[in-house]
Amino acid sequence: MIATSPLLLLLWFACSASHSAAFTCQHSKPITALYAAKKQKKKASGGGGGFGGSKAKSTPPSVTPASADIQSLEKQWDNFASITDLEIFPPGDPDDEDYRHFIVADVFVRIGPEDKDSSPGTGWFRTGKLVAADDIDINIAFALQRGLILWTAAAMWPQLAAKGQAAAKLMQVGFMPPSMNMADESEPALDEEESEDVQIPQRVAIKDDVSLKNIGFRPDFNPKGFTYKRRERSAMKAKKSGLDEIMDIDD
Repeated sequence: MIATSPLLLLLWFACSASHSAAFTCQHSKPITALYAAKKQKKKASGGGGGFGGSKAKSTPPSVTPASADIQSLEKQWDNFASITDLEIFPPGDPDDEDYRHFIVADVFVRIGPEDKDSSPGTGWFRTGKLVAADDIDINIAFALQRGLILWTAAAMWPQLAAKGQAAAKLMQVGFMPPSMNMADESEPALDEEESEDVQIPQRVAIKDDVSLKNIGFRPDFNPKGFTYKRRERSAMKAKKSGLDEIMDIDD
């Protein structure tokens, strides 16, 4: 079980109050929605806004954000593996009958600045990958999983948790277009030049028909004391079985 720090407890209560490896690449084309967001880029040094930096304009009563706990992390991790099949771009042709569109983003978390004239409390730490499937806006996927992402990041990175409860409201979520890069426990925060490419999710309205089943989040590594890759193991076995069949046919 993950050790519970004061920061993690504060994140959990905040989220409750608001209702709260391996990847392969089939395509090299850019993700339009993510690159379009660069045209409306907010400076990475911008203000926080509390628990993720940007919030949805409104969340319908029928839509419940992912909670910040182990069970929710398992569900959203399963969703990520199920939707993407461990790809970072949708495989196949959009005209195929079984094609499913999705967008993946690399996820980062930091302690933001206290005000517009101060420096961020930490650099951006690579935390995981997020997916939004079908017609769901990537910004909505961030809004509904922000509490879970922050809770997970605080468990992954001692540099974030060490800042204490006062810094919890300054935590920000950022993203970049998807890559094959994945962090481990020894990876430092992004340097100043790399941080220039980190985007802050936009505030958008959430429709009442959005389901958590169509979005997912996967941490780059297990938080301390937590091991979970059930559906990923199944997906990798399926990939291996498919490859074995191809090899048998070729023989």
